[in-house]
Amino acid sequence: MNAHLKEAFARLKPICDMVMVSPSREHISPFIGVVCALNKEIIQELQQYMLFPFITHLQSKEIETKYELQEYLIFGMKEVLKKIRVNSFEMCMKIEMGLLSLVFEKPKPGMIADVPEELKLSVMQCLTVLMLNIDQPTRIKMVENQVPLLAQAVFVSVHLAKLEKHRGLRLAAINCLCAHTASHPQLTDKRCHITDPVLETAVVNMMSCILPGVLAALQDVATCSNNPGHAVVVAAINAIHRVLCLTMHNKHLNKKDAITADDFVNLLAERAKADKDVSTKDNLRDARLSAIIATRDYHSLAEFIRSGKDQETEVSSKRDRGKAKTKTKRRNTSPKEGSQTDKVDERPSPTASKTGKNPKDIPKRTPEWYAMAGDKLAVVVKSLVPLVTHEHYRVRKELAVLCYRIVSECSLTMQPSLTMALDVLISLSNDNYKEVAEYCSKSINSYFLSSTKEKRLEAVDSLCENFFTTLNCLPRILNNIDANRKYSALNLLHGYLCILCDGARPQRLTAALSPSDAFPRLCDALLAAAALRADLALLTRHAARDVTSPPPTDAPWRQLRHLDTKNCEIRFQQICQKFGEAESAELFLDRLLELFQERRSCELVYIMNFMGSAPNSSPELAKRLIATYTEAEVWHRPLELRAPEAPPRADTLDEGVYNPRAWRRDSVPGLYEGTVETRYTDISYAHPRIEHVDHNTCATLVEAQRNMAFCCLVTEGLGMMARRLKESYQPYLLKTLCLILERVGSKYENLHLAGLRAINDVAAAFGHPSVTDLIAENADYFTSQVTSRLKKAWDVQSALQILAVVMEYSDVGILDYLYGIVEDVLVQSCDKYYQNDLYAYLQVFLTFVNCIRKWFLTEPKPNVQTQNEIDILKDVIEYEKNKDKMERLLSEGDFERECGKSVEEMYKEDLKRREEDLLDYDDTVAPEAPPVPRHVTVTLTILKRCVHFIPLQRDESILALEILTLGLPIIKDYEDELLPLVHVIWAPLVGRFESEPPVLRKAFDLFVVLADVSKDFIRSRAVKEVLPVVYAYLSRAAAHSRLQDAGAAYRRRAAFALQAAALAALPRLAAALRLRAARLAAAAAAASPYLHRCQPKPLQMLAVKFFKDMLDYSYGCTWQHLRRLCANAATLCPPAAPLRLHAVAGTPYETTDGDYDANIKLIFYVHK
Repeated sequence: MNAHLKEAFARLKPICDMVMVSPSREHISPFIGVVCALNKEIIQELQQYMLFPFITHLQSKEIETKYELQEYLIFGMKEVLKKIRVNSFEMCMKIEMGLLSLVFEKPKPGMIADVPEELKLSVMQCLTVLMLNIDQPTRIKMVENQVPLLAQAVFVSVHLAKLEKHRGLRLAAINCLCAHTASHPQLTDKRCHITDPVLETAVVNMMSCILPGVLAALQDVATCSNNPGHAVVVAAINAIHRVLCLTMHNKHLNKKDAITADDFVNLLAERAKADKDVSTKDNLRDARLSAIIATRDYHSLAEFIRSGKDQETEVSSKRDRGKAKTKTKRRNTSPKEGSQTDKVDERPSPTASKTGKNPKDIPKRTPEWYAMAGDKLAVVVKSLVPLVTHEHYRVRKELAVLCYRIVSECSLTMQPSLTMALDVLISLSNDNYKEVAEYCSKSINSYFLSSTKEKRLEAVDSLCENFFTTLNCLPRILNNIDANRKYSALNLLHGYLCILCDGARPQRLTAALSPSDAFPRLCDALLAAAALRADLALLTRHAARDVTSPPPTDAPWRQLRHLDTKNCEIRFQQICQKFGEAESAELFLDRLLELFQERRSCELVYIMNFMGSAPNSSPELAKRLIATYTEAEVWHRPLELRAPEAPPRADTLDEGVYNPRAWRRDSVPGLYEGTVETRYTDISYAHPRIEHVDHNTCATLVEAQRNMAFCCLVTEGLGMMARRLKESYQPYLLKTLCLILERVGSKYENLHLAGLRAINDVAAAFGHPSVTDLIAENADYFTSQVTSRLKKAWDVQSALQILAVVMEYSDVGILDYLYGIVEDVLVQSCDKYYQNDLYAYLQVFLTFVNCIRKWFLTEPKPNVQTQNEIDILKDVIEYEKNKDKMERLLSEGDFERECGKSVEEMYKEDLKRREEDLLDYDDTVAPEAPPVPRHVTVTLTILKRCVHFIPLQRDESILALEILTLGLPIIKDYEDELLPLVHVIWAPLVGRFESEPPVLRKAFDLFVVLADVSKDFIRSRAVKEVLPVVYAYLSRAAAHSRLQDAGAAYRRRAAFALQAAALAALPRLAAALRLRAARLAAAAAAASPYLHRCQPKPLQMLAVKFFKDMLDYSYGCTWQHLRRLCANAATLCPPAAPLRLHAVAGTPYETTDGDYDANIKLIFYVHK
């Protein structure tokens, strides 16, 4: 013993003695400190001495219930084991059995002792350190000879991982399991393989006895629904593929393609060696057989086999007699004795067996055994497949590692699981997480590249079967609420297509779809996935549109019913594109078009759109779809709902007029004397006429919704085909451009958005930066089309929609083309025959007026006025200064003395001067006024025409009022044309102030514009006829808007919008109409209720702004109104001034009513 060892021993001996005599935390802590300070070489030499106290106490019965002390002892032992290599088999066995005895208890559930979780964790960690730090000979000896003990340790570990709740304990248990099976990362290489072949063989022999049970328990751990986080699931899957692929590796399967004579001889040798229950004669035969086998004399072997057939019958009869005797003995044995004899403990206790397991008990890993194990393990793999939808990417990555190891290392031994593993890899190859997707893609490519041609074809055949199985299950999978499962199924389907549609020709998908029922099954699955959700919002009409806005990023007309996430929708679109890029795309499209001729289905259009627009699809697909979509019966679908009620009797031509759809039996008496004629006719004298059924309308709301979605999809499809064909779309441009522009000008919001997306796609296909450039390049074509369509009554609607859109997209350069067309529209709008298209006419007028405003009208910049402090006494002081002068002027005597003339003389001089002015006339001719520009003339004509539409129904009236509101500022500089028009507008406008709120708001907007452009011209009429109506409405509506908070439905009504518009426009009206005194007080009285704190906040702020503006406009009148509103008793003292002023009772700066106080102070910028 060297000096360092002596010194270390001297330091350790007293501490070890204290631990041995009195184990406690106070004695174990110094021991741990010394262990940490010593070198590993010294601890290696003194390991048995250092561990002896701990082993002794752990085996003692005195500390059985002292769990905290046991934990300290285990911790001290673990610190020693970390620094040594255990080279004593006996000591290793004592530690293993001592630790297992602490957590193993047979009567308990799962045979796990009822001890604290902390103690279980310490035991697992210590067992792991022990198994990681034993030397190789000891490990091999232990694995070969102590299979029951290791099996028990594995059993305890896997049940702790399965039954416990503590996450750290479960992870430590799984780690301990890997250490006992020599599959721990520290005991294997980077590929998870054991480098020592002897140890590997021993471990495989051990695991072959317990493999199904261990993996089944780990499977329960991985699939448990109460796993917090992902760490336990990842650790369980990692342990599964380490243990599974270690035991079921292909290299352990000795499978030969052909049987040789040596194999037959070896089989006979094994059978001769195993059969020991024969007679002496048989022993002689065995000796002879052994000699023949040793010399490899195959001719003698054949003779030996022939000679043995004669004795076969005799041997079998002897065996039958032996079996009969055995049965007789068993009957004579008492049941009690038999039960005691047959009772065997399946799981030995830690101290039950110190000897190795009999080699006979270890199963031989024959091909039959591997086939049986593969079938059982397929159940384990199948239960892990649902983890493909786990939310954490590490779980999916570890599952991919398991599946790749199965297909690459266990493809021969686990053939039942091969298809499931490939499915998982294919599904995860489309994972959202890049790391998982790249790993799975590389794994699939590696598998197909490394496989032989026969195996590759066999794998592809199985994928074809799974492809159709997935298609059949797709509707059922999509019809649930699990979005992750839906996405996984779509990923799997997409992965199948990527493999079956590789670059080779012919593609495997073509052969898979060759059966007669293949295409129908495919169509049914895709149509079920593409089912669209019917939404009432599809029929919404837009209040205002802007075609120059960017195209919509979403498509509300193609909301899928089952694919409720964006990822699922995108993946399904990619699947449709894959079918479009496949070799069999033409055949598939033929089938879809056949179904399309049978039924106009939105789902079919959805699928065909993405098929034809696939990046690598054939251009013929897109051309065929364009030809199909532009057919009249496909493009034009009814969108309007049919009137549900028949017209009243007053609307019929006669009170007793026929019902053209009745076809009732009718009798006409008295036609001839004594005869009655009976006939069948479509005329009935007893029923009034009902309206004829219009085939261009929809009978139900659902039908209208489906037609709207269909039209939007077809319109969007044209744009998608244009993007696919690019310059090749030129032959179809003139055919489809007007159709798309017609949809852009639609009054339906979704149809307008679909057209907007399509027209932008067409512009992008030809490389135009905007749609305006596309329109300018084809302006002559558009004008020709619009002119020709306006001459046909059935094309008027589309022509007007196209014209409106073209004007919005154009600039002033196209104005010369538009004058003639707009004038034709004006003429047609006067014809009663065209009244059905009145809304479209008004839309054209509105678009033209907007374009004129955009091109010619310059909006005046608002004058920014600085807020100056108002001096109330300024006018009073000025009045006092001029008071004497005014009195002097009013005095006749003083005035005559100052002027030197009498009043009469001055009057005569004024008369003479007037006569001279009348005689002094100028004969110069006034210059002629410049001619009115043509755009003003056309605008004036439109406005005069729109006046006639103000009294019509709601939609037409609103549009006409809006056109007048926008058009009047264009002609405000031409008073000769403006004032007569204002006079004509006034009467129908006043009638509209009794309408519903939406129309009333538009009428009020027009009234404000009239006040701005005509000012005094309508002041007297406005004060008498309109303003009282506005004031009455504000006063009446104030009661309805109280307590309507931000979430109230009232704020979305037209009444609330009208209140806000009226309050915002009142200051502008007061200034334009020059309201004073009582008239201004009436406006203030109407706005006062909105200063109440219970009014909606926007209305309060508008009321505050109104009074601030009124203070600037008429300070005195407004100040006096607010003083009366506050009604306080405060006294306003006059300032020091050269005048004599009296105090004023009551101020406008604060009020006794707390509901108004905050807003009153806000008016005067007074804050609390």
